[in-house]
Amino acid sequence: MASNYLSNSALKAINRIGDMMIPRNGEFPSFSEVGGIAYIDDLVSYAPPADIKDLNLLLTILAFMPNFVLRWLLNRMENSMESSGPLAPIFRMLDVGLRGLIFSCYYTEKIPASYTGKKPLDIIGFDLTRVED
Repeated sequence: MASNYLSNSALKAINRIGDMMIPRNGEFPSFSEVGGIAYIDDLVSYAPPADIKDLNLLLTILAFMPNFVLRWLLNRMENSMESSGPLAPIFRMLDVGLRGLIFSCYYTEKIPASYTGKKPLDIIGFDLTRVED
């Protein structure tokens, strides 16, 4: 796994956080099993260079955090929607940003050929070309 925009440490953090947000559940594979992160450059290439630099720095720092710290952070991010504390807006922005990256990589049509399981889009029955009556 390599990226033209994010360091290997940042990619490692995305996989760890992704597996915490989307663990294996029944027939749904975990985030890292799907391997959609291989196409992360397709998402971040549209961001301004300064934002990519900041994202890379944040994710590189998070890559070295123990799991309990990442779980605490994810909990704070999720609960920030009901909070009005001074850090709530920062946690809300983190939540939207990280969820956007992770869920976009998971629910993508671009799954590496090395993945042989059912694709998340197939499991939920999503087909962009199907027309319902």
